[in-house]
Amino acid sequence: MQISSNFSISGVDATRSAAKANAPQAAAASASAITTPVDQLDLSPEALGIGQSQPSGEVFRADKVASLREAIAQGGYDTDEKLNVALEKLFDSLG
Repeated sequence: MQISSNFSISGVDATRSAAKANAPQAAAASASAITTPVDQLDLSPEALGIGQSQPSGEVFRADKVASLREAIAQGGYDTDEKLNVALEKLFDSLG
């Protein structure tokens, strides 16, 4: 290793110290070169078709839905009789 009068260092140790000094810059440069992963979802044609078509024989009854919504809004849909039937079915299924 040689040290000159203007305090410059040459030799193997100088190269090592220069490499250590540049290490954070090199790490930052390589980190910026790394791309961020992107999430991707691939659906089969069958999965894409679900919900877009109705099963054969099944008809959407808008009038039935409207009447049920109206009954719920007026408070007449959930009756004690319906709740008792639902509880009986639940208890029967539990054993």
